[in-house]
Amino acid sequence: MIKAGVGSSVITPPVGTSLAGYFHDRVSTGVRDDLEAKAVVLDDGGIRVAFVVCDLCRMMRGEVDRTREIVSEATGIPAENIWISATHTHTGPETHPNKHVPINQAWIGRLPQMVADAVIRANANLRPATLRLGEEYEERVAFNRRFRMKDGTVKFNPAKCDPNVVGPDGPIDPQVNVLRIDGPDKQPVAIIANYALHPDTIGGVEISGDHPGEMSRIVSSLYPNHPLVIFMQGTCGNINHRDIDDPDQQSNEAEMVRIARVVAGKVLAASELSKPMECDKLGVSAETLDIMYHPMTQELRERAVEIRRQEKPHEFDVAQAIRIEEYDLDGQTAQAEVQAIRIGDTAFVGIPGEYFVQYGLSIKEWSPFDQTFVGELANGTFGYIPTLDAFYPGTYETMPILSATLEPSAGVRIANAAGQLLRALAD
Repeated sequence: MIKAGVGSSVITPPVGTSLAGYFHDRVSTGVRDDLEAKAVVLDDGGIRVAFVVCDLCRMMRGEVDRTREIVSEATGIPAENIWISATHTHTGPETHPNKHVPINQAWIGRLPQMVADAVIRANANLRPATLRLGEEYEERVAFNRRFRMKDGTVKFNPAKCDPNVVGPDGPIDPQVNVLRIDGPDKQPVAIIANYALHPDTIGGVEISGDHPGEMSRIVSSLYPNHPLVIFMQGTCGNINHRDIDDPDQQSNEAEMVRIARVVAGKVLAASELSKPMECDKLGVSAETLDIMYHPMTQELRERAVEIRRQEKPHEFDVAQAIRIEEYDLDGQTAQAEVQAIRIGDTAFVGIPGEYFVQYGLSIKEWSPFDQTFVGELANGTFGYIPTLDAFYPGTYETMPILSATLEPSAGVRIANAAGQLLRALAD
C-alpha cells in the first residue's frame, strides 16, 4: 500500500529584496501573496520519493544540493530520490548570481533549510493513500512566443498585431496533467498539476507567486479539507501568455487572475474526473550528463565590442556584453542531471533549465507511459535549452552565454536521456 504525506513552508523573502526575471533591478515594495515550498512524500514500502516545488524563478544547484543533504539527513530519503523544482515566477526573489540584480544573501542562506522543512513535514505525515490520474487540455491562454516574419526572420515577442507576422514558430503543450493523492476518506490531500506556461503575468514590484500560486489557492479553496495544490511548471522555455492578436496590455493582476481561473478550471476537472491507478509502484532513475558549456567564439567577442559601441543599447545587449567579457566557462563541462520518477501508472521527468516545448512534447510522445509529467527548472538550471534549429534564426532564448549557457546539442541529449530513463522505469 502506498503512503503519502504533505507539507509546506513559507519562503517569502523580506520586502526590499530584489526580484528575479529581468535584466534590471526591481526592488520589492510589498507582498501580494506569500511564496511557498510545497512538498509531497510517497512511500511504497520499499522506496520513498519526495517532490518539492518552490514559488521561485529558479533554484540554483548549490541550494538544491544543500536542501537534499538536509532532507536526507533528517528523513533517510536518498538525495537522488528528491525532486526540487521552481514554478518560475518572475515576482519572486533573485537567486542567480549576476551583476544586474543583487541577491538577498541572508535570505538565500536560509532557503535550503526552509525548503527542506516542507519535505521533512511531509515525511512526518505519511498516511495510507490512493493515487489517481487525470488530464485535461487548455490551448487558449498559452502561446508560442517566437514568430516567423515575412522577411524570413524569427522574432521573440514581436509587437502586437504586427502585420509582418506570418505565424508562430512552434507549438504549445496544451496538456494539463494531474496527479491526485487521496486520503482514506477519499478526499484529496494533494493535487500536482503540470502545465506549460511562463509565469510573467502580474508584473510590478510586489512579491507574488503569479498565476501558479493563484491557481493553487483557487483549486484548494474548492475542497472542504483544502488539499495542497502544487503547480509543476511544464516545458515553457518558448511559451508565454501573450496573445499577439489581442491589442490589450496583458501584464497586470487582472490578466494573472484570469489565467489562474482558466487553468484552475481545467485542474479541477482533471481532478474530479481522475481515475484510480492500477499500480502504485515507485521507481527512480537518473543520469548526470556531461555537456559542454557554450563555446566562446570570435563572433561573440565581436558582438560584445559592437554592443559597447552602441549609444543606447538594450538591457539584454548590455547583459550579454558583460557576460561575454567575463565568461570563464569556455571549454568546461556542465553536469546536467536528468531525473525520472515513476509513480504507479505515470512518470515524472525533471529537466534542469528552461526547456523548449518541442522537446517536452517529444519526451511525452516517446514515453512508454500513457501520461508523462515533464517539469522544467528541476534540480538546478542551466538557463534556456532551445531546440538545435532555433539557434540559427536566433532570438533572445538562444543568445549564447546570456540565455543559452550550454552547447546547442544539449536539448537533444537531454531528451534522449529522458527517454532511456523512462523505458528503464517501465520495465
